[in-house]
Amino acid sequence: MNSNSNSQSGFTLIELMIVIALIGILASIAAVSYQTQVRQTHVMTIYQEMNFFRLPYQTLINEGAGVTGFSPSGLNMPDQTKYCQFAVTTAAKSGITTNAVTCTIQNLAYVQGETLSLDHAADGTWQCRASTGISKKYLPQACQ
Repeated sequence: MNSNSNSQSGFTLIELMIVIALIGILASIAAVSYQTQVRQTHVMTIYQEMNFFRLPYQTLINEGAGVTGFSPSGLNMPDQTKYCQFAVTTAAKSGITTNAVTCTIQNLAYVQGETLSLDHAADGTWQCRASTGISKKYLPQACQ
């Protein structure tokens, strides 16, 4: 058996270029999704850090603490963490205490200087609020 045709197997250059392009597209989609997940985790961490203030804040209200008690140190809480600079507002006698606990975000370039706040109502409920510079896609459900 003698064959005059040369049989070659493998991929053409076009096929390889298409595969590489598809891999590039998938990698860019994965990178964007990963970045969004990381940012959501950062903001969720901030929200969880703020929630640690709820119990000591309510305890001070129940004990009738004076104006000087309403500060991070008065609540035996840190003034700042890796991502937050905290501020605490004295509880209003009646109604809602706006910005009862506020975190001014630091060390996160995409939300630097933005705030996440907890408002305290007279009935003991809490409401989370975010400044307009924080994209809703990064916020926990309780803050949207």
